[in-house]
Amino acid sequence: MSRISKLLSAAAVAGATMLSSVVPAAAAEVVVTHWAALLYGVPYAVALEKGYFKEEGVEITGILSSKGGGTSVRNLMAGETLYAEVALPAALSAIKEKFPIKIINGGTDGSSSMWVTRKDMKIDGPQDLKGMRFAYSRPKSVSESIAIAAVASHGLKPSDVKLIAAGDIGAGITALEHNKVDIATLPEPILSTKKKEGLVFKELPWLGKDVPRYTQTVGIATVDVIQKRGKELAALIKARRRGVEFLYANPDETTKILAKHYNLDSEIAKNAMAGILKQNPTWWNPGRLDYDGMDAMSKALATVGALELPIDWQAAVDDRFVRDLKASR
Repeated sequence: MSRISKLLSAAAVAGATMLSSVVPAAAAEVVVTHWAALLYGVPYAVALEKGYFKEEGVEITGILSSKGGGTSVRNLMAGETLYAEVALPAALSAIKEKFPIKIINGGTDGSSSMWVTRKDMKIDGPQDLKGMRFAYSRPKSVSESIAIAAVASHGLKPSDVKLIAAGDIGAGITALEHNKVDIATLPEPILSTKKKEGLVFKELPWLGKDVPRYTQTVGIATVDVIQKRGKELAALIKARRRGVEFLYANPDETTKILAKHYNLDSEIAKNAMAGILKQNPTWWNPGRLDYDGMDAMSKALATVGALELPIDWQAAVDDRFVRDLKASR
């Protein structure tokens, strides 16, 4: 199995990792989308390694992964899980379907993927985009809406390019390599892994630079858990915030923690952290609720028919755990 396959299948391996044999009263499992595969989980890895969860008063007995989307929400609803960090579209879809959950903190904001093409392609600016084949995952997905937003940011209509549903990240990469598409996105640490394997892509950092900032992931909990286990949620969110603060202040040590908890080659971990901080130096949100970013994602999803507007944010959000952080509106 290739390194990419291992990264993309990490979410399906091992369900939960037991982190301690001593479980105090305030013990909990959490769900983190693409844990040990993509970088959404770095603040949690830091908080585990540095002991922040214990210091704040909650024992994390396991981190459950998922392949993202609705799977993360279903994992939260299926058991006694305290909390989940999930894609905003998955949270909004569940709320629209009357699932008893609330958005309680911000997770990640803005792009975390690099648009790439084959190294011999003449795609050097917006003038070269017409007729190009863009890979995205599935119809009505985040990736489709972001592809449309990227194209629109350069004054083009979706009909000016060809949008091709590849299925997932790995399939999009394969399609690019075999000339089935011309442009795809690569998130970290997959981009750094590909480079380590000797594959060379032409990066297109200009392609998405003018896309409005959007919220990628948010923290959610059920209404019942919010009411009955609020102290644990407050402790978890504070510990995660400390993890975010640490990773920005100590990128070198964070790289070592990332390599350990994600079972990554140290060079890949180093390049992945450096790459994402260069591309989006504020991607990990300390927890504030970014209503502008959530609106931007909602509108992007509405353009592809994946979400019905408007969103009643007052009904969808419970901000009691992050009121000390200034929300963006």
